[in-house]
Amino acid sequence: MGKYSTLYEGIDLTQYTPKQIIDSKKLYDYIVESAEVAQEEGKSLDDVMDEGIFSALVGAAAGATIGPSIMKSICKVLGISENGTLGSLLTSRVVLAAVCGELGLNY
Repeated sequence: MGKYSTLYEGIDLTQYTPKQIIDSKKLYDYIVESAEVAQEEGKSLDDVMDEGIFSALVGAAAGATIGPSIMKSICKVLGISENGTLGSLLTSRVVLAAVCGELGLNY
């Protein structure tokens, strides 16, 4: 893993897809590179980071990691079985993408 060894320290990655791991690496790289550019140019970090790209990357990472947990929690609160038809629909990638898109998370 090299430069990502501390990024994933103590995290069980078996529950994440390769795409989710790649998205989190992209976010990490973007933040680190932006911080380096800001330091080199003597600017603040928010002057260097493109808010749209940053929010899209954060949204993808957040949507992939916490989106399913949120929908599973909603199912539990509403008394819907996650394995049933409605539960499967609510926790599907299509619904997660729609919910995260509405929330501005760009899943």
